[in-house]
Amino acid sequence: MQPVGETYETDVVQETATEYMDLMAFKRTSFRFQSQQHCRVDERDEAAFEAFKKTGVLEVADDDHRLTRQRAQLSGGRALQRVQVVVPPVSEYLRYSFAYFDHFTRAGEDVRILDASKTSLEGLPDYDFVLIDDEVVIKIVHSRQDGSVIGRELMTNADVARFRDYRDRALAAAVSFAEYRDHG
Repeated sequence: MQPVGETYETDVVQETATEYMDLMAFKRTSFRFQSQQHCRVDERDEAAFEAFKKTGVLEVADDDHRLTRQRAQLSGGRALQRVQVVVPPVSEYLRYSFAYFDHFTRAGEDVRILDASKTSLEGLPDYDFVLIDDEVVIKIVHSRQDGSVIGRELMTNADVARFRDYRDRALAAAVSFAEYRDHG
């Protein structure tokens, strides 16, 4: 990916769960662009991640907080979309994420994969972001050391039309998660 030059003012926001959920709330649409290939797994998921690495199986309870949140987000006709960039070889972290993607897609999220070995990433950003209701852009900031999320920046004067274009190009170039999972 070529870094895309952006100039914007930011408000570093969050770090309580309530503030994060308020920030990520949406009325109509939420699009998430994910370019990270590695990320430190949250403490509450470490045991599941270690078990997954050994067995390749991830058991997710129907009342898992991610699925519960997702069902609430998708109520009332709202749309939840995500494009995950994949740069082969696929990392253990992404394999683990894919196990969740299976559950997310069954719950109604439109998850797609943009395989960098098959599609050019030229002109797309080299960072993660969320576009909410086609109006609000939030940059997800990751640690360079372990990939963990260290903050979220509300991009207060971002060129929103540019981020809509990123979304549209990423969605058009990506394949459904099911197609990627079944055919690579």
